Amino acid sequence: MLASTAMQLNLQCFLLTIFLFPLHSKAGRPAEPVYDTEGHELNPGDYYIIPFNCSREGGLFLSQRNTSLPIFVRQDISQLSNGNSVTVIPVTNSLPAAEQSVRLSSNVRIQFVSCATCLESMAWTIGDPEGTDSRRHVVAGYSKRGYGQSNSQFRIEKNGHGGYRLVFCPKVCKLLIEGGCFH
Repeated sequence: MLASTAMQLNLQCFLLTIFLFPLHSKAGRPAEPVYDTEGHELNPGDYYIIPFNCSREGGLFLSQRNTSLPIFVRQDISQLSNGNSVTVIPVTNSLPAAEQSVRLSSNVRIQFVSCATCLESMAWTIGDPEGTDSRRHVVAGYSKRGYGQSNSQFRIEKNGHGGYRLVFCPKVCKLLIEGGCFH
């Protein structure tokens, strides 16, 4: 399937357009595991995030607008590209991250596995507002606020079509910011 050792994770698209809605708790029930494209539970490790029937575009990669930071997380225009591999890390206090499987609606951190030319952490964060519409983008390795609780936690949710979607969790998931396709 792939020459790389990283497995593919089928996540629907990416976040760009921003909407707010309240988080609905499913207290009392254990969260379902997230599965990779081979049907295995998603554990901390290397994966590719690829689109799920969202577009004819490829996986996610790092891209700079110019020579300065931040480095933006973008979707490749070629559907033949898997993009760069990422690590999905559960955020919990109960077990070491390496011993946890990734669960639906649970807080996770995402980071690119490696970048030969990068000096910064490749952890994903939500960048600072920019432009006249204060649009915010997913960036790696930089935020004026730094890599912290309020701008670096995401959740994986079912998309209703057999795949998954990523949602951003500001203020440690009191509200969710959900996005559509990354263009």
